[in-house]
Amino acid sequence: MSAPYPWLDTPWQRLLATRSRPAQALLLTGPRGVGKGALALAWAQALLCEAPQPDGAACGQCAACHWFETGGHPDFRLVSLQEKTTQDGETRLAMAIEVEQAREAVDYVQLSTYRAGYRVVLVNPADSLNLAAANALLKVLEEPPLNTVFVLVSDQPRRLLPTIRSRCTRLDIGLPPLGLAAQWLAAQGVGDATRLLALSGGTPLDARRWAEGGELDERRGVLEGLARPEKLDPVTLSERWKAVSPQTWHTVVYKWLGDLLAVRLRGSVQFNRDFADVLAQLGQQADLAKLLALARLQANEGRTLAHPLNRALQLEAWLIQYRHVFD
Repeated sequence: MSAPYPWLDTPWQRLLATRSRPAQALLLTGPRGVGKGALALAWAQALLCEAPQPDGAACGQCAACHWFETGGHPDFRLVSLQEKTTQDGETRLAMAIEVEQAREAVDYVQLSTYRAGYRVVLVNPADSLNLAAANALLKVLEEPPLNTVFVLVSDQPRRLLPTIRSRCTRLDIGLPPLGLAAQWLAAQGVGDATRLLALSGGTPLDARRWAEGGELDERRGVLEGLARPEKLDPVTLSERWKAVSPQTWHTVVYKWLGDLLAVRLRGSVQFNRDFADVLAQLGQQADLAKLLALARLQANEGRTLAHPLNRALQLEAWLIQYRHVFD
């Protein structure tokens, strides 16, 4: 079994070299959209495979591999964000991995393995552990049971407890070379790979997601509104844009502000190159202090994307502040 994506071959080979004595607590970090989760799953399958290939990769044919691929391996546990139903009957992902989930994982690793091999617990995204869950997990990370491997995946490792980070062997996954990412996207049937990679900050999986969904149209609608702050109507636009998913809104606006800051500080547009002329003009008009304050606000909003706030009022307040950047 090869690496899940071609740009992950080097970290994949580093992991396979440790298969005989794997780290009992592994932390995979790097930008969102580079395939850390897929790499973690491939590593878990390799550890659980009962007939590994000579290089240590999973065979894909044994009973253990079949169980893993169907989500039924008894020695594998995934700890992730769970779906919850709100009072209004809406189903959405929880904002955090909760303490009950961590305690279940701790109890799970105290049991004997079913297949007399490794047991693997994958925590993804690990930076979503709430404080109680992180502390519960920390206790077992200090003294992991024999043949138990924890794999933690994180886009924002600084949000993890320092004591958790210190108990993990860290493997950083960087951005792939632009040429390799563009070549892979082209093989996936994605056109205009260079523009999409710029928009996604160089992460190929996010670039593919932009190409496959309707988010490009939503992005253009939002940016065309932000491009004319003097004619921006916060009330009208907040009602129109409340239908845009919070994650899409956050990504689009955060990168727009990043480009404005770059231009204001005499840099160049990195993300929204199709709006480079507009950004060049607006960046020179922006009040730097107000722009920095709004960028900080947007960065903090990323932590509360799933919070059941009044979306229209939240957007209206943001748009008023944005308009004042150019007063």
